[in-house]
Amino acid sequence: MASIKAVGFNAPKFMPVDGCAAAYIDKVSLTANPTAGDTLDFLIPAGAEVYGVSIQGDDLDTNGTPTFAFSVGYRPFKSDSSLSPNATYFAATGQTTLRTGGRLLCAFKPIKFEEDVILSLTVGTAAATFAAGEVIAIVEANTPGPK
Repeated sequence: MASIKAVGFNAPKFMPVDGCAAAYIDKVSLTANPTAGDTLDFLIPAGAEVYGVSIQGDDLDTNGTPTFAFSVGYRPFKSDSSLSPNATYFAATGQTTLRTGGRLLCAFKPIKFEEDVILSLTVGTAAATFAAGEVIAIVEANTPGPK
């Protein structure tokens, strides 16, 4: 299982701790077909109260009968965290948006993270005919900061 990190994964994330809204936008450029169990990882900073997640992507599966499927969830950034991962919190298993390209608007209850977490797009089924492209995560959050 590979964890493919977004371009700005290790870059500092702005957290004004004033409750104002912020958008965290990052991308992964795929040049090889990710396999089942691989993850595309985007960082959400501690203190973010996430109320919106969108996944925008190119057509990654050009087959006449495309198979690419994924879920969107989160997992702790630190290995010693007590936070339980949830691979389907933002979008359930079987999402197909990246078969043809477009935008997935995730539906979920807002959630506040007191620590850095990884927004994780988990591949369920690889593309039948892979085409290189980008996957962009757009995370919208209030920024009250961590406790």
